[in-house]
Amino acid sequence: MNLVIGATGSLGGLICHRLLKDGRTVRALVRERSDYSSLQAGGAQVALGDLKNPRSLERACVGVRSIIATATAAGRAGDDTIDAVDRQGYADLIDAAPAAGVRQFIFISAHGFDADSPVALARAKAETEERLRGSGIPYTILRPGLFMEAWVSMILGSQLQTGTTVTVMGDPDLRLPFVGTANVADLALAVLGSEEAIDSVLPLSAQAVSYRQIVTWIEKATNRSIAIESVPPGTEIPGFPPTVLELWSWLATGGIEPIETVGAAMRYGLALEVPEAFVARVFG
Repeated sequence: MNLVIGATGSLGGLICHRLLKDGRTVRALVRERSDYSSLQAGGAQVALGDLKNPRSLERACVGVRSIIATATAAGRAGDDTIDAVDRQGYADLIDAAPAAGVRQFIFISAHGFDADSPVALARAKAETEERLRGSGIPYTILRPGLFMEAWVSMILGSQLQTGTTVTVMGDPDLRLPFVGTANVADLALAVLGSEEAIDSVLPLSAQAVSYRQIVTWIEKATNRSIAIESVPPGTEIPGFPPTVLELWSWLATGGIEPIETVGAAMRYGLALEVPEAFVARVFG
């Protein structure tokens, strides 16, 4: 049995449906108020619970061989805080896993996150990584770069819905590592059950490019001119939640190394979608 945490999110949902399509058993941890009808229709076993409820995590882990954890409180509100979900919630999940005999814990972290980061989400993810490494549970930690669906489609695409100028925090020529959600799902499924991937940390980035280059590709795909307005890191940009602005400010000050991991992708048989192809597909 494969337990997916964050099963109603874009990445977790994709992983669930692909596991089901491959004929693998899936238990999806979902909250009672969430829409999990497509998971049930696809054959997933639903476990009602929450990362903020330790007892529900214990129940969800019973009989589970592997955990794929994608959930985060980034972008949420109310009592779904980084501290409650990304720190304490994952601590409780890691505590629940050994008693259930979990043989692999796949944790989706992020490239560049560490315990000394000024970003609360980064510190919480780094703390979870450290706790997982010290737990004795066989683990695989994935560290993807910036999801293009968020940092291209949302960041730029949402602004282009209302005009032909995009605001970019910091230097628009700064190169950043990008990756697609589908490719992160590809890697999660490739390492599932892989002895080679046990107790390893795997970064993933299709290509490092700048926002200026991405805007040039969008201009080509949409056949229109787009202006770039650069603002200093820390500037409040209307329409974006505080967690996104905090991350963006960190990125704009050089917080993340512009890596590319084509060799690692080839090792696991991944066909990475590069940003130019992503822009042509999404904006064309």
